Amino acid sequence: MMDFAGDPTTSRGVTERGFAIVHDGRTVPGLLWTPEATDGPSPVVLIGHGGGGHKRQPHLLALARRLVRHHGICAVAIDGPAHGERIPAGGEPTTKERRAAMRDGDVIDEMIADWKATLDAALTLPEIDGGPVGYWGLSMGTIFGLPFVAREPRVNAAVLGLMGVGGFMGDTLRPYAADIRCPVLFLQQLDDELIPAATVDALYEALATSDKELHRNPGAHAAVPPEEFDLTEQFLAQHLR
Repeated sequence: MMDFAGDPTTSRGVTERGFAIVHDGRTVPGLLWTPEATDGPSPVVLIGHGGGGHKRQPHLLALARRLVRHHGICAVAIDGPAHGERIPAGGEPTTKERRAAMRDGDVIDEMIADWKATLDAALTLPEIDGGPVGYWGLSMGTIFGLPFVAREPRVNAAVLGLMGVGGFMGDTLRPYAADIRCPVLFLQQLDDELIPAATVDALYEALATSDKELHRNPGAHAAVPPEEFDLTEQFLAQHLR
């Protein structure tokens, strides 16, 4: 169940509400965006943020609001472990500490469970009511999102990318990629200073789905062009609407 906190805010037809979900001894903070006025249940897209980010990053807020305004698709984002409102009391972890935590088998299993609990709660809301489900997450959003999509048959389409096999993640994601069956749009930055191109290609090739497409763009890891965000929005709308 989503425990909503504070009053909802509405701007240009989009209503935003903060929430928390408590399960398995963990509190998962999140945000929900829905149309101000609806004529029935809507699809929902789950949005995972990148490393060092959080659920309120500007590009994620923009994506969520566009999904609602342009397509009537609800959106949900949660903070990943040791990010956003889940930063430990002792202070924000270093990049090295976060990368080490991402390789821990328990944290991936816990994030799969966190996303499943979030989806379970979202699908009970009258605005969504069991509607089609999409996932969007790049970089760390793929580290945790790809395993979730692999284990969650309710996901109808996914946007993933900016991650590979090898490098600091080793071969962790390959077994999950073998279980991906839904349509996938995968993004790659050709000048990525964090994730070598060969490792991205290897992860894309490992995706078992036959309905997949790879979009390559010039630029660094965090320089995904705005028009590519527009294409991911259209991809999800096409498969969920």
